Amino acid sequence: MHRSCYSEEERVVTTRLPPPKRKDPVKRTRMPTYPPGNRSREAQGLAAMAASGRFALQTCQDCSNVQYPPRQICKKCLSGELEWQDVSNGGKLLAETTLQHSNDLFFRDRLPWRLGVVGADIGLSIVAHLSEDCVQGERIRLSLNLDRAGNAVVTARPENPTSNEEDDLQLREMAFDPKNRRVLIVDGKTVLGLGLAKAFANAGARDIFVGHAQPWKGSP
Repeated sequence: MHRSCYSEEERVVTTRLPPPKRKDPVKRTRMPTYPPGNRSREAQGLAAMAASGRFALQTCQDCSNVQYPPRQICKKCLSGELEWQDVSNGGKLLAETTLQHSNDLFFRDRLPWRLGVVGADIGLSIVAHLSEDCVQGERIRLSLNLDRAGNAVVTARPENPTSNEEDDLQLREMAFDPKNRRVLIVDGKTVLGLGLAKAFANAGARDIFVGHAQPWKGSP
């Protein structure tokens, strides 16, 4: 049965993230790989928008056409007057697939991996990384996030927030969510260091190691 045929009672939502288990010394240790990092100069603007928490895309100042992926000139009128502007992040999931094989080391260690084509309200078709709760044919919301290589990626979640959606294992691999993870703060005696420690604790970090960078100095 196709997932879109599920009733509201039967629909599977993201499982609450359990505490990490003790490492099995017999199993292979996952290598600290990163997603593909090659991006064009224009794509760096997309990373800047993701870092600032905006869903902004290039918009032509002459014909108002929205561009994706980023480019040097407008695909419609060939104008070079492209500026980054906030746009609607709504859309509909048109198609989905699950990746079972990849030649890239990062994705190979994390298979299977869900991807989908989203018909965005702004008139574009965008390939996005899907959360566990996304269902084909239903409304979703897009967001720009920075992956572990520091590049912008498009992720999709249901239009209405679901319980535990931040615990989605696939999307956590594309971000730096501190929940259930160990955190090291090099200098914890500064105002910034103390603030970071409190923020990580509130975000659910498992262990927070706070360093003392200048032990010869007294506490303020």
